[in-house]
Amino acid sequence: MKNGLPSLDLLDLLPGFNTEISPYTFLNGTSTTIDIAILKALASTYKDCSYMEIGTWRGESIANISDAAKECVSISLSDEEMRHMKFPEKMIGVQRFFSKEKKNIQYVTHNSKTFDFSSLNKKFDLIFVDGDHEYPAVKSDTANVFKLLKDDNSIIVWHDYGTAFETICWPVLAGILDGAPADKRKNIYHLSNTLCAIYTTKNLRTSKLEYPTVPNKNFRVRISAEKI
Repeated sequence: MKNGLPSLDLLDLLPGFNTEISPYTFLNGTSTTIDIAILKALASTYKDCSYMEIGTWRGESIANISDAAKECVSISLSDEEMRHMKFPEKMIGVQRFFSKEKKNIQYVTHNSKTFDFSSLNKKFDLIFVDGDHEYPAVKSDTANVFKLLKDDNSIIVWHDYGTAFETICWPVLAGILDGAPADKRKNIYHLSNTLCAIYTTKNLRTSKLEYPTVPNKNFRVRISAEKI
């Protein structure tokens, strides 16, 4: 797709979108506020949502979604794998910082490129792919998560489809399309106002992502902070 994915308007996907997220750090390496808010709102649309996430690190996203889901599974590198890959000790030290006390999260500390996903023996309503964003890893993760969808209402969200809100990360897009089953590609979209791509079988209108985008919605933002 030389022009990228067709774009879904987030308010068509989530009418009346209104949610709050916490924790959030505004530090490097996390998802944007809107991306996490969308995931939390999507989880809230399911009864007893079953959620899986590839790539957790500090745990900001999964900590938020755990408040809206019944059960969560995190697939993320172990400390030992991170050391082998020469990650700084400070990065290793903040793994699961925000999520480690959550009781409804199962941690699988393994590289998603070599993990046997069938060993989970689970299917999921909502899956977030936010691990290694290089083409081979995105392709591998995508191929694996499509096998884990619970039913036709299940959704996959990929992070960093966009390098910014109105531009495309082409290696990520290529990995998504090459990893997805051919008959599922027609249901993969960019989600407006986010850095995300999304798989959904919902029949919603689409548009073309263009820069500059003419605004069609306004967000109301309230920010507060406290020491931890």
